[in-house]
Amino acid sequence: MAIDVVRGYCIILMVSSHVAAESWVNQILHFLRFVSGAEGFVFLAGFVVGMVYRRKIETGSRARAYVALLRRARLLYVTHCLMVLAFVGPNGLIWRYADLPDAADMGWAMFVWLTLSLQLQPGHMMNILPLYVILLGAAPLAFELMRRRMTLVLLAASSALFTWTQYQPGVLSLVHESSGGDAFPVVAWQFLFVLGMCGGYHVRWMRNRFVAPHRTAWRWGLGLACAALIIAVNVQTPAFQFYDHVRWDATLWERHPLRAGRVGYFLISIGAIYLAAQAATRYRFLLRPLRAMALMGRNSLYCFLTHIVLAFPFVALMGVAPRLYEVAPPIAVAVVYQLAKRQVGRPWIPN
Repeated sequence: MAIDVVRGYCIILMVSSHVAAESWVNQILHFLRFVSGAEGFVFLAGFVVGMVYRRKIETGSRARAYVALLRRARLLYVTHCLMVLAFVGPNGLIWRYADLPDAADMGWAMFVWLTLSLQLQPGHMMNILPLYVILLGAAPLAFELMRRRMTLVLLAASSALFTWTQYQPGVLSLVHESSGGDAFPVVAWQFLFVLGMCGGYHVRWMRNRFVAPHRTAWRWGLGLACAALIIAVNVQTPAFQFYDHVRWDATLWERHPLRAGRVGYFLISIGAIYLAAQAATRYRFLLRPLRAMALMGRNSLYCFLTHIVLAFPFVALMGVAPRLYEVAPPIAVAVVYQLAKRQVGRPWIPN
């Protein structure tokens, strides 16, 4: 349950930031400055894939497990293409959003080709699914390495690629210039997914060897480290500075490109939040909100897709009724939760 709770928390961060990024509510939810829901989604997606598909490999056919992974990649590919065609195609004809390209300007044939080849990754929340398509498509190769006890080789290769991006952020970029930038470059973000997948694949060994015997020490150690980092990146006055924020924030914590400091901060934070979620399940008065978050976590793709549909009118409404800005995040989260709970449109909306 704790993993689903953390995934649900990432969904709340995502919905809040896409609906009202500058609101006080969103700033409070993002108390872990420089950690967003995107890092959690990518890492936990890898973790769940590693955990679930190892069981499928061990209890059934390896080929069937790999085919299932490729079918999942195909589902996300089709979903991304349909979403871009449906939302970007009418831009300039029915509505006009500045962060979306104009399909008519680039030519309809080019627009369709760039969409189908995953080179068109526009803003407005339509730029992350191609990352999953590529990562899931390559996942069988990673499983073969782990199955042959070559996990360290996989981690070394992934780390080398990530290190490369620290010096050349745009290396091997697939994205066309009309997308307005590469929000989730595969070569950088694969590192979080591979780390998660290796963790999920070896979760029993790690739990028995490292976590279970020292759970209390991990909880206190990660919790204190996370608290210290929160203070370090948030507290600054002219007379009290931990470091030069102007010089180091961009190189340590930047998301575009994904920096090593941000990844390290995330890994410490996600460990602390996971252990805190485990401990919180012992208290009955917390079970209802935790179960609500877990439900959204189990329906992560469904919540992602429904929140995109909600975000368009919400953003437009904020321009007309700015007083609703602060209440927009909780309203949007509540609507997404109710849709997921009641499985509205579930036959047509994948999960």
